[in-house]
Amino acid sequence: MNSKKPGCADDDAGVAPILLLGAGDRARAALAAVRRRPYAWIPVGFLDDDPTMHGKDVDGVPVLGSIDLVYELPEAGLVACDPGVRDRVLLPDERWVMP
Repeated sequence: MNSKKPGCADDDAGVAPILLLGAGDRARAALAAVRRRPYAWIPVGFLDDDPTMHGKDVDGVPVLGSIDLVYELPEAGLVACDPGVRDRVLLPDERWVMP
């Protein structure tokens, strides 16, 4: 069993992958905060329910698809960039990180 908390870097793994949920202005601010800690996190993508955003980049990070993809990437830590997304996704607290 993997005891490593998703979204947390450890000495063995180096940086931890982070997904940002939402791709608007708050997401850009969250991305800036994540980038201030490159030794801890690496942003791998945004998830957003707006299909016009899918396939685009936000400040150099791709919008991978809808928020429902979060269930397919269980090792990534999560940053909620839009109000209410955390309640909607319903994942355990240990998946969520605060940049």
